[in-house]
Amino acid sequence: MEIGRRAAASAAVVFALASASCTTSQEALNKNPQAVSTSALCRSYASTSDQSFRDGLYTELVRRSVTPQQCADMIRKQNQAIAAGVAIAAVGAAIAVCSNNNCGGGGYGRPNHYQGSDWDEFYNQYGQLVWACRDISSGQFVDYGNCYGKAQTDWRWPAKYA
Repeated sequence: MEIGRRAAASAAVVFALASASCTTSQEALNKNPQAVSTSALCRSYASTSDQSFRDGLYTELVRRSVTPQQCADMIRKQNQAIAAGVAIAAVGAAIAVCSNNNCGGGGYGRPNHYQGSDWDEFYNQYGQLVWACRDISSGQFVDYGNCYGKAQTDWRWPAKYA
């Protein structure tokens, strides 16, 4: 149990450091705006409360033809990728701990999903991108458990409006 808590705390720290290291400062922006990555511009734009700095970031984003919505999408996807990496590392650590401490159970359990559902990403009524599980044959929303174990990809229903 203690190992799980430590792994969760470590994952939270790694996630925070990974996302915080992707921002920029007002000095760096003023010195050489072209040298600042679009990702750092977006993260700084989303997190700063300094209106002057925010205006400078917005100006550079407009120069690069990047909208605030594109920034939000970029940040969300990066956060998902970071979280996936942290989760994979945590699972690897758990497997290593179990292999060294003989905590395996054996046997094979049937996954809690069936082949009749898939993930769909779309804009909800508030203009936010959300994920839902849909029945493949009817397109109706179903319980998230029906998509358990499936990669959260949106290749089946590519349109973003439900």
